[in-house]
Amino acid sequence: MKDRNYDILALSELWLNSTVTNAEVEIKGFKLTRLDRLGKTGGGVCVYSKSSIKVKCLKNITGISEFGFHQLWMLIQLRKLRSILLCVTYRVDYCPTSTFHDTFMENYIHALTLGKEIIVVGDLNCDLLKPDSPEAMSLLDFCTSVNQTQLIKEPTRVTEMSSSLIDIIRKSNVSLVENHGVALSHISDHDLIYASFKLKMSKLPPSYKCVRSYKNYKPDSFLADLQRIPWYDISIMDDANEMLDHFNERFLHVMETHAPVKTVRIKHRSCPFISTEIQELMQYRNNLLKTARSTKLATDWEMYRKLRKEVKSKLRDAEREYVRKGLEHSHNTNSKWKIINCIHRKESTQQVYTKDMKQVANEFNHFFTSVGRRVSEDCTSLIELYNLPAPPTSVSLAVAESQNFSFVPVSCGEVRRTVMAFQSNKAPGHDKVRMSTIKDALPLIPLLKEGDHEVANNNRPLSLLPATSKICERVALNQLTSYTNKKKCLSKHQSGNKQLHSCETLGVFITDKMFKAMDSKELTVIVLLDLSKAFDSIDHRKLLTKLKALGLSLGALEWFKSYLTGRTQQMKIGSVVSEPGHINHGVLQGSILGPASFNIYFNDLPTIPNFGDLKSYVDDSKLYLSFPIKYVSEVMRNINEDLSKITAWCCHNSLLINPDKIKVLVPGTHKMLQRLPDDFYVTLLEKRITPTISARDLGIQLDSTLSFNEHIANTVSTCIASLCPINRVKHLFDPRILENVISSLVFSKLYYCSNVWSSTTKKNIEKSQKVPKFAARIITGIILQLLQYSNN
Repeated sequence: MKDRNYDILALSELWLNSTVTNAEVEIKGFKLTRLDRLGKTGGGVCVYSKSSIKVKCLKNITGISEFGFHQLWMLIQLRKLRSILLCVTYRVDYCPTSTFHDTFMENYIHALTLGKEIIVVGDLNCDLLKPDSPEAMSLLDFCTSVNQTQLIKEPTRVTEMSSSLIDIIRKSNVSLVENHGVALSHISDHDLIYASFKLKMSKLPPSYKCVRSYKNYKPDSFLADLQRIPWYDISIMDDANEMLDHFNERFLHVMETHAPVKTVRIKHRSCPFISTEIQELMQYRNNLLKTARSTKLATDWEMYRKLRKEVKSKLRDAEREYVRKGLEHSHNTNSKWKIINCIHRKESTQQVYTKDMKQVANEFNHFFTSVGRRVSEDCTSLIELYNLPAPPTSVSLAVAESQNFSFVPVSCGEVRRTVMAFQSNKAPGHDKVRMSTIKDALPLIPLLKEGDHEVANNNRPLSLLPATSKICERVALNQLTSYTNKKKCLSKHQSGNKQLHSCETLGVFITDKMFKAMDSKELTVIVLLDLSKAFDSIDHRKLLTKLKALGLSLGALEWFKSYLTGRTQQMKIGSVVSEPGHINHGVLQGSILGPASFNIYFNDLPTIPNFGDLKSYVDDSKLYLSFPIKYVSEVMRNINEDLSKITAWCCHNSLLINPDKIKVLVPGTHKMLQRLPDDFYVTLLEKRITPTISARDLGIQLDSTLSFNEHIANTVSTCIASLCPINRVKHLFDPRILENVISSLVFSKLYYCSNVWSSTTKKNIEKSQKVPKFAARIITGIILQLLQYSNN
């Protein structure tokens, strides 16, 4: 122990009882906490902790169940470091694994309400080297539900005949793990497992952003200065671009006077509730600490501790009062959430770039401005390589020329209604003018998807457009939507960006089709298509052709041509802005007309398949076909023919299908799946794609039997992870507000597309009840029994 410099040693299956005193098993310099299995032989766990470490046994959740499941919960308090909870466990081999979701889950949820990092160690007699065994599956399912990761990956018990991994160290926040491993042991047939953790709080470097300062902004003065400007001379200009330039120049000049653009430092923790009185007390507390350390007198230390406790109490009371008053005087939902989000914040990781920020911004901007052209070139190469035939041209809508769509002039009243309908808190454009300022009177930001943030392809460009352009787009969209709804010219197979349609309605429709196929003793092959950079690669000329086919007049087409072409964009990373770059492909993500333009561009794709049906939610499309097992060979040919035609359509429309990300599922009953040939596959661009057991589609984890086991486990895991930070600030809210916060931030995840997975098993429903149970514990402080579920 001294050589290794361990702080804590946990032991399981000790066989200790009341006849063995602490003195007999003492380790000098360590404090012993033990849990003996009384009345029966075997079992027992204990913890040795350094005498310098303050530990406390949580007796209310420590104990041994009637089936022999051991739990020793310890609160480990470290000076100047974050405190942690340690749970030492032992499961006898005949203890049912259901105890993980019963007894253990109950105590784990209670431990979560303490708001500390949790580490679980012990011998659970579940061999994780055999992940398909019932014991291992049950343990892994529990780990997924509570966001725990098993650190040890190699065998911990090795004999001449076998090796197994039955000893665990599990941690939810793996970023705190410094190192871990397995060390040889000569006192047991189990090897020693160990881990070290980084518990010191890290300090984030400062960050900055450019904002308009509204500190001295007064709407009446701003409006008065706007009224002094001779706006009438703009109306006599002939060129619309010149008119807009003059408007922007004058408007922004007034804005700069009343709300100038400034570079400000972002505070990592805003504490507006700290008053001058509290600041003085904090300074006095700091002085007392210096005095106590200098004099080393007990009276000085006692004065310091007393004042430290008083300061902590006043800080908590002040924060609670600040939140209460803020919510009391908030007149709308947005202002309430602004206060709530100041308290409950998601983890914000500040990206650190290894290159010059200006260089990174320019590289990103070059990537995003050229990605559409590169995708178009790749599509052309695929057409030539695979000799892909051109799809049928879009059928023009039979509309008399007099009934063609044309933009009509709008009144001042309609513009005013459009402006007032916008939310005031939307992100401003490059001019930093908020929509709220417009009511008083194109840079891009890359959003990281996943992977290395310095690789441009791992980011999604989000356009921040000026507020005035959004008003124009909204008016244009309203008129175009009214026309397309009246003519019913958009595909019924598209559920994205459409009223009365959602991910849930599409999910219910698809799963209902698959369940009906199961009832008819049929299988369903479903191909989840993946398009690379779909919004960025739209060909402007083809989009204008499709708009013309819908019956747009020449004037409307010229307006759209002006809207789409001649654009430039800049990339903004932090407060650094790139050089401008020209855009020649794509529609803007974050714009108002972008989604509608994409739907029109995508409109004729569902007509391409001859055998299967194709449904889409924006660019997420799926091709599916149900069939009796006896026709499996014919179905393979048919689905491959449909995929070939879809690929040809996509390539000729500058949309690139990614075969490596396409997933194929064949949902059906267990009995029907056993009859599915092992060589079943689909082909896309000569790449064979075999069915997978599960795949994620629109936020739902689908599996081959539609059990939704994995989806429920992942959802419960996410919800519990979301409840933990709320639990740490629950003292700031009254129960009613706390209930609303949990409903919005947690239950929204649990209920997402619940109609899709509501047919799952009773076991999964009971598992999902862990979330409201934990939430009820946070709100009321009372441990509730599981809600009863009847599967009628």
